[in-house]
Amino acid sequence: MYGPDGKKLSNKERKRLLKVKLAEEREAAYEASASKASKEGAQFACSQTAVNEKDPQWENSLDVNIPNFSISAAGKILFKDASLTIGHGRRYGLVGPNGRGKSTLLKMIHSRDLKLPPRIDFLYVEQEVVADDTPAVEAVLRADTVRWNLMEEEKTLMQAVDAGDESVEKIERLQQVVDELTAMGADSAEAKARRILYGLGFTMDMQTKPTKMFSGGWRMRISLARALFVEPTLLMLDEPTNHLDLNAVIWLDEYLQRWKKTLLVVSHDQDFLNSVCQEMLHIEDLKLISYKGNYDSFKKAEAT
Repeated sequence: MYGPDGKKLSNKERKRLLKVKLAEEREAAYEASASKASKEGAQFACSQTAVNEKDPQWENSLDVNIPNFSISAAGKILFKDASLTIGHGRRYGLVGPNGRGKSTLLKMIHSRDLKLPPRIDFLYVEQEVVADDTPAVEAVLRADTVRWNLMEEEKTLMQAVDAGDESVEKIERLQQVVDELTAMGADSAEAKARRILYGLGFTMDMQTKPTKMFSGGWRMRISLARALFVEPTLLMLDEPTNHLDLNAVIWLDEYLQRWKKTLLVVSHDQDFLNSVCQEMLHIEDLKLISYKGNYDSFKKAEAT
């Protein structure tokens, strides 16, 4: 691989450029998903204080800081002049009475109606995967669209080379694709996907079955597995234990306790919130109030 000056790059420089490129490609994929979500969320009204998008500190931040935002749905005010602050690498529980906007807040973040710094990629697990002929494990692997597309391109390039096309362009592109796949640890991806599916209750046999063979509840598990597999900077889960049996809940509980990135979860499962969450966000009087500690700590603080 060569730089803009035509000089061959060192391994360190090459890896750095590959990481930047992969991040840009993933961001483009998230932008496409967010555009679709924004259209689906057109029934909501949302506003927030303008941010200085040219501020380097904001541009490079992995923390969520949304000051003075308001959200309404079907004429009902859910949040008014509220603020949301989430530290990178922390696990938050979002709680409050039903109908007060917990799920709506996640949707507004997912649709980018609430603006986050550009370095924060995110996933919101809301719907089950499509019921089609795609095997469950492949549905999980396809969630990382950058990796999947590179794998498909590698196959095409290999076939061309095997067929006798050894042009300089083909060989150089093949080497570039191989380097990118190596940088992202593509060789271990399938093993990781299978471990996650197994933890969520899928036997090895079930993992090879097409998604159309599963009920809506099991397809929700596949959606959850996809999100855990991709590991976005911000993962948003809405009642993740609803479709899980006890063993899968225990596995997810333990898995998320080791989650190194940012987590925002809505759940009525108090034991789950106690085990997983480090801070609680409570909806009070159209605002978000932050409490340190898990759910029990929040209830004690609320009672004082």
